[in-house]
Amino acid sequence: MKRGILSLLLTSQLLLLSIGTAMAGETETEGDFDFGALAPAPSFEVAETSENVEGVTLYVQGYEWGPGVPMLIVELKDELDAVDGEGLLAATANMDRTVTGVCLSDEKGNPVDGPSRYVTIAMETSSESSGSPFSYDLSIFMNKWSESYPVLIQAADFQVNGDYIDSRICPDSEIFSDRGQHVGTYLNAFTGEEEEVTIRYAATEPEGLQGGEKNPLVIWLHGQGEGGTDPDIEIIGNEVCALARDEIQSYFTAGDQTGAYILACQCETYWMDEGDGTNGNGSGVSRYTEALMDTIKEFVSSHDDVDPNRIYLGGCSNGGYMTVNMLIHYPDYFAAAYPNCEAYAYWAFEKNEDGTYKRDENGYIRTDELWVSEEKIDAIKDIPIWFSCCINDPIVDPTLFVLPTYKALLEDGAENAYLSVFESALGTDSPGTEYMGHFVWIYTFNNQVTHVQDAAAIIASADDDMTCGVTASNDGGGSLTCGDFANLFEWMNAQSK
Repeated sequence: MKRGILSLLLTSQLLLLSIGTAMAGETETEGDFDFGALAPAPSFEVAETSENVEGVTLYVQGYEWGPGVPMLIVELKDELDAVDGEGLLAATANMDRTVTGVCLSDEKGNPVDGPSRYVTIAMETSSESSGSPFSYDLSIFMNKWSESYPVLIQAADFQVNGDYIDSRICPDSEIFSDRGQHVGTYLNAFTGEEEEVTIRYAATEPEGLQGGEKNPLVIWLHGQGEGGTDPDIEIIGNEVCALARDEIQSYFTAGDQTGAYILACQCETYWMDEGDGTNGNGSGVSRYTEALMDTIKEFVSSHDDVDPNRIYLGGCSNGGYMTVNMLIHYPDYFAAAYPNCEAYAYWAFEKNEDGTYKRDENGYIRTDELWVSEEKIDAIKDIPIWFSCCINDPIVDPTLFVLPTYKALLEDGAENAYLSVFESALGTDSPGTEYMGHFVWIYTFNNQVTHVQDAAAIIASADDDMTCGVTASNDGGGSLTCGDFANLFEWMNAQSK
C-alpha cells in the first residue's frame, strides 16, 4: 500500500491511516493528495536543460517500502570519453538526492569501458529518500504513477531541468513479462445483475523452468492500494518482485530444476469489493471470486509445465482477505496458502436493506454472529496455511481477524497451520526504519518469516484473551521453528496436494 515525498516513513503512515479510514467507511476526501508538496524545494537551481542532453530515464526499483529511483540515466547527443562527477548535484520529485556515484554506461544503466552517450548517476535510496515515482489518490485510496516527476541535475558536462515521469525503466517489473487479462461476465450479488469483470495479471517465465519438470506456481494478491489497471503498481508497490529474485526462488525445486512461476493478479477496484465498487470490511463475498479463479485456471492451462498440485496462494491485507475467501470457496484447489495481515473478518457486521453496511459514530457495527463459521473452518482446516501479522497493526487489527480465525482452525484439528506474529515492522532495505505495523509483508519479501507461534498456548488461551495467547517476536515471528523447515518458503516448497 504504497509517493514522491518528504519522508517515505511519514507518507507511508499518512497513506495507511487513509487506508484505515477507508476501511472504516470514511471516504469523503476527494482528489489527489500531492505528497511531493510536503518536500522542501531543492537546494540548488537549474535554469534549463543543456542543448547536449537528449533525455533522462528514471531507473525504478522495488523496495520494502515501495518503489524508489536509485539511478538516473542521462542520454547525451554526443559521446563523452569520461564524465566529470566533481560537485554533481541531483534532485528528484522536488527533493535533494545524495549522489553516490557517476559513470559512463549503456542505455540500461550498466557501466561501460570507453566512450558513451549515456551517463548514469547513482543516488542514496532509503525509506526517507526514495524519490518514489508513485502518488496516492485519496479519492479511490490507490497508488498510481505520479503525473509529473521533476528532475534537476547540475554537472560539469551538462545540466537538466525537466519532467521525466514518462521515461522510465524498471527491471524488477520487466521480468514479469507474461502479461494478460481474463474478461468474463459474472453475476453481481449486490446489484443482482450480470456484469463484465476484468482481472489483469503479470507473471514471470523463468527460462530454466520451461519445457522440463512440472513446476510450482506462487500467486500473490495485492493490497487495497495496488488495485487498478497496471500490474506494475502491484509488482513494485508491495515489492512482489522479491518473489522472483534468486534468494526466494532458490527454495523452490522440481526435479533438477530450481525456481517457481510467480503470478501477480490485479483487480480494478478492491478484492473486498462485494459489488458496489467500494472497499468492504472483510465480512462479505468478493465480486471477483469466480473471475479470479477463472484467471488462475486459464493461466495454469496455458502453461503445461505448471504443476497443478503445487499452486500456492497468498497476499496482503485486501489480498490476505481474498486468499482466505478463495480457500473457502475452492478448498480443494490450492496446495498451500500464505496470507499476510489478512482482512477476512472473524465476526459479521450489520447491514442495511440495500446491502450496504450500517455505521454509527464508531464505524461499522460488529455483531456476535461469526462470519468465519464452523462450516468455513471445517472446509479449510486441512489446507496447509501459514499466516503472518504484526501485533501492532492499526489497519487490520489481528484480534478481530487472523488471531481468532487461527485459534478456531487449531481447535478444529488443523495440523499443518502456522502463525508468525511480529512485534512491529522493522526494515531491512532501510535499516532502522520502523514502518506502520500493517507492513508485515516486508518480512515475507525479505525472507524473514522463520519462526511460528506455540499452537498449544493458543489453544489453551482464555476465551476473553483477545491476543489468543500469542507472544509477538521480531525474531522470525515466534519462538518455535516450523519442524525442520528454515522458513516460510522452504515449508511452502514441500507442500503438495
